[in-house]
Amino acid sequence: MGKTKHEKRIIFDDALIAELKEKKKTYPFYSKHYYPGFKRLADFVIGIFVLIVLLILLPFVAIAIKLDSKGPVFFIQERIGMYGEVFKVYKLRTMCVNAEAMIQHEAASEGNPFVQRENDDRVTRVGRVLRKLSIDELPQLFCVVKGDMSFIGPRPFIEKEVEQLTRDHQFRHMIKPGLTGLAQVSGRGDLNQEERFQKDMEYLEKLSAWLDIQILWKTIINVIFSSGI
Repeated sequence: MGKTKHEKRIIFDDALIAELKEKKKTYPFYSKHYYPGFKRLADFVIGIFVLIVLLILLPFVAIAIKLDSKGPVFFIQERIGMYGEVFKVYKLRTMCVNAEAMIQHEAASEGNPFVQRENDDRVTRVGRVLRKLSIDELPQLFCVVKGDMSFIGPRPFIEKEVEQLTRDHQFRHMIKPGLTGLAQVSGRGDLNQEERFQKDMEYLEKLSAWLDIQILWKTIINVIFSSGI
């Protein structure tokens, strides 16, 4: 489906969207009518607060990024959200400027869009610090406040990754993607791709305000102890 001047592009067809909406009704969280309002209010209030802190830090971080390597301060990329809506995510740039082209070439060579590297040499010196403290993720709060993302939810994929998902894995798109989630606080670096999908589906099964609070708390602990998100 295409987009107009006032509409977002949606990559899912009407049949898949209808299937996701019907499937959503079978999950326990669907009957918790208070939950969507609670989650949206928490996303907005906490997001605004943390964004204020980010705006204070941003000039200093921006100078460090520019002094360390050539390229823009922000990394902007299209991701896929709830019901297949395309939206833009914003992160502080932590890699060299041609990093995305390099990973796309590697993904094409391996036939796997979910390529991940250990000790990635594309990451800059400042980028390593920003990633260790998860500061690079904070600009995504603009997406949270806007409503494209939530604090807690499955990680948003790029379009090429979504195209490789099975029908069952597409069910992760019945809710908004998140800045952090169950997979991230369950040892993301130690999980393979299938295990991450299983954590996404487990989150859907157990989704509740209390679970979101637990995930948020574990995320804070991970950041404090430099485990990242």
